[in-house]
Amino acid sequence: MSHDTPARSRTETPRSWLTQKYVPRLIGWFGGLSVLSLVGWTVAFAGMIDVPGLLLSAAFTGGPALGLIWGGYRLDRSDIETGRYARILQWCVGGSVGFLAINLLTMVFFPWYSQAGNISWAHFSVNAGAVGGFAVGYVEARAIQREVEATIATVRADQLADERELLLYLNDLLRHEVLNSAQIISGHASLLQAECDDERVRTRLEMIEGESDDLVDVIDDIRAMLEANRDPETHSTVDLTTLLRTQVAECRARFDEAVIDIECPASAHVQGNEGLKWVFSNLLENAIEHADAATPHVRVTVDEQPETVIVTVADDGPGIPEKERERLFERKSTNHGLGLYLSRILANRYGGTVDLADTGPDGSVFVVALPRASAADDAETSDYRRR
Repeated sequence: MSHDTPARSRTETPRSWLTQKYVPRLIGWFGGLSVLSLVGWTVAFAGMIDVPGLLLSAAFTGGPALGLIWGGYRLDRSDIETGRYARILQWCVGGSVGFLAINLLTMVFFPWYSQAGNISWAHFSVNAGAVGGFAVGYVEARAIQREVEATIATVRADQLADERELLLYLNDLLRHEVLNSAQIISGHASLLQAECDDERVRTRLEMIEGESDDLVDVIDDIRAMLEANRDPETHSTVDLTTLLRTQVAECRARFDEAVIDIECPASAHVQGNEGLKWVFSNLLENAIEHADAATPHVRVTVDEQPETVIVTVADDGPGIPEKERERLFERKSTNHGLGLYLSRILANRYGGTVDLADTGPDGSVFVVALPRASAADDAETSDYRRR
């Protein structure tokens, strides 16, 4: 294809590069030359050609010639691999020569009554054979390419299935082995602190407990990433209302001092899976942990639109300093936590966005937009889960 030429020329062999550059042009030029030959034939035998003969020549000789011009143009802009251009050219030349040979043999025994007619007949044979050969070669190349692409897609699907299986294993390993061990370490460090009178030992135990808690946070972030790639179905959907109510309930249990209000419809289905919960758990935690009031207040609202579902998370915190706003969703290097960076990555993974809509002394407002699930998506997901 013409628009792929620069990228392909860096990796293809010189022969392949020449094939890509010249085959479509050769076919188009041949068609153009054939049109000029038809014009020359008309001029040369103007006194011998009647109107019906001229119309027949224009239709049966000029038509295939124009078809070759269009074929060269179409091939140049098709998605056929350039390595198959030579095969198409072979079909084109072979068809032209073969059909001409058949018609020349016929002309030997049954010639036309005039020289102009015999030349027109031969000209028609060359053009018609070339167009027929081009059509066969083009269809063959497309069929081969579709087969190759189907094979590649099958192999890729198998690879993705293996990768997801590995991700599920890693997720289970983190949850059951590493996470449990980190929590046990943190718990024992906390118990030892209560029983220890040595200040130096207590300080070290506090450090162990703090590092264990940080490790738990990192594990949660990694699990969020793994969770986002869990479902293999293309059009998986999730009820955002149920997911948000669950996340709000968990935050209320973890942060007794916080007041979290939620306003949402009975159901709001979006494209995604349960991994979306990490987007909102990070936003809720961020709103509560950065509040400066004794009783942080967070409000979550859901607004359904024709193609998207908008979730607003508003807090009454001190606002975000201007120097931090531009890098708010970037990964922080000062600690292992991903926070808002993770929320943005996951929102993008599900085809949505997360943005800071407003911030100031009265609080900050974050807006998450997610693609709304269609009725077909819901039906397909329900079907898949029933099976």
